[in-house]
Amino acid sequence: MSTPLYGGWRRSRSLGIGNLNGRQTVMLAVAVAVPLMVATLTDLTTTLAVVPAALLLALGAILVVRGVWVVDLALAAAGFYLARMRGQTSYRAQMWAPYPRVWDLPGVLAPTELLELYQPGVGDAGIVWNQRTGAMTATYLLSPTGALLADHQTVTHQVGAWGSTLATLANDTSLSHATVTIDLTPALGTQLPAHVAERTDPTSPQLARQVMNEVVQAAPSGTTHIRARLSLTTRNRTRQVDEAVVETLRSLGALSLHAAGVDVLRRASADDLAKIVRSAFDPSTEQDHYSSDWSELSWHEVGPVAAEEEWGHYVHDGAYSTTWCLVEPPRQQVPHHVLLPLLLPGPYPVRLSIQYRTLSREEAGSVLKREQDAATARRIYQHRTGRDPSARDEADDARANQAAAEEAQGAGLVQFSVFVTTTAPTLEQLHDAKRHVEQAVSEARLRMRPCWGGQSAAFATNLGVAGLYPPDL
Repeated sequence: MSTPLYGGWRRSRSLGIGNLNGRQTVMLAVAVAVPLMVATLTDLTTTLAVVPAALLLALGAILVVRGVWVVDLALAAAGFYLARMRGQTSYRAQMWAPYPRVWDLPGVLAPTELLELYQPGVGDAGIVWNQRTGAMTATYLLSPTGALLADHQTVTHQVGAWGSTLATLANDTSLSHATVTIDLTPALGTQLPAHVAERTDPTSPQLARQVMNEVVQAAPSGTTHIRARLSLTTRNRTRQVDEAVVETLRSLGALSLHAAGVDVLRRASADDLAKIVRSAFDPSTEQDHYSSDWSELSWHEVGPVAAEEEWGHYVHDGAYSTTWCLVEPPRQQVPHHVLLPLLLPGPYPVRLSIQYRTLSREEAGSVLKREQDAATARRIYQHRTGRDPSARDEADDARANQAAAEEAQGAGLVQFSVFVTTTAPTLEQLHDAKRHVEQAVSEARLRMRPCWGGQSAAFATNLGVAGLYPPDL
């Protein structure tokens, strides 16, 4: 039996000429129209003086660097270096500031607050409240069962169940978005013998203990801790904290993941969320991940003592991190394990997040209608200019029409993005860690780019538990 394949993703495209979006098209039109108008109204000397600026404007309209329009890149660079001049890219914790301390986390995490709750019969739960947007984020701690050894029928069922789970999110009007996060942290091989020794029954059969000892001895010297979580973020329209908390807990309790091949360990408590964020900012605390008394750590203390944002990386508590974001998903159909290269054990910590925003039925129809109209306009332009559409344009139009047809039959529409962060103890090792990630990204058939000038915000977004949504930042 052949391996099931999945696809049909496409990057949203606005109305424009060829591969240009609407803003690029307007800029190109201005670059062409202005010299013509000047030539009509003035003399040749003035026209020749305007031409170099028009050519520069036209070049800026069409130039793209790793999937980013050069004008957007220039604006981001200007904003970043202006922020650096103002000292806004540096963070130092207020260790000696008087109480009460407020907004004492770096960057976009500043307005967040951790709420600790207890539900009778359910247990503790931690919720991150964004005081600026009113959003509430709660988290499930997960244990994925894996699908590499599963048969095709089981995999197909699990993928379909995950699609159904995403569809249920569209029916909950209070939900803003969901984030699935996988943390991979290298660990010393000595932890495995200790882990097995603690769980070995001295009264067990000698043969069983001998087999386990041989397995431990044959295990590689390095291991990797894999932790998975799902965070749900709800919109707070009432601005009443108690009502928003109730709504968030209701959404969290209504979600079922077992059919998708995931076991839910428990709801993340306030202590769980504190150690997730703290160990991300200070990887040296990872070795104390299970022994530290995290209940004594308040939310404003989980951030870094010092942090510095650079154009292409982020320095936090002596560690160096780089975060990538998705530019374009695979154009071809792919198997279910397409992201496996990014999830393989490696020498450096890696965190991967997939952020989903499930659109409502009304919004999905409007979005797809605009996409179809843009595709139709591009075909008309190509026909009138005598240009034959490229194979990529034809495939993109086909995916747009297919998505519209499926939505008309009741299917949902999901916007998603992928973030990947790697961390290393030194800047030299960070370069090596980046090569590992970029190789894995290529093998996963993704197009990603570093979050230039926004490493701090991207790092915080990729934590997942804070409920940050890039378009709202």
